[in-house]
Amino acid sequence: MGDFVLMYRPDVFISDLRENECTIHRATTADRTASYWLLWFYVRRDTDGVLEDFAVPINPRGEYMETGPGGRTWGLTLVRDGTWQISPSINVLNTGEGKRAVAGDHSTLPSLWHKTPSIERVPLLEERWQ
Repeated sequence: MGDFVLMYRPDVFISDLRENECTIHRATTADRTASYWLLWFYVRRDTDGVLEDFAVPINPRGEYMETGPGGRTWGLTLVRDGTWQISPSINVLNTGEGKRAVAGDHSTLPSLWHKTPSIERVPLLEERWQ
């Protein structure tokens, strides 16, 4: 199981997430030709403890893809009823001009947050993305 737990909140605005909570929303490519799912999560940065929200594209019931519709896309696997696992780890890097999420270790840039979260309390009938 992951090294970090996010608690899922369905049908919530991103601004309403509390610490260590997450939600999943649909997103669309800039040219509107494809849609995908975004995992939003609100966590403390590893560097200074400041709370911040981050988002990464996910592939529910699928594997990691380097080039999905939303770009780099993390796999999301059902572990047991109500619990899902992200794969691989999410590493949010500080590029100096903003943030960029990458998979796994990347020592070339400072990491703001690097974990392999599991997502718990997902309702069984959360069929929008499952």
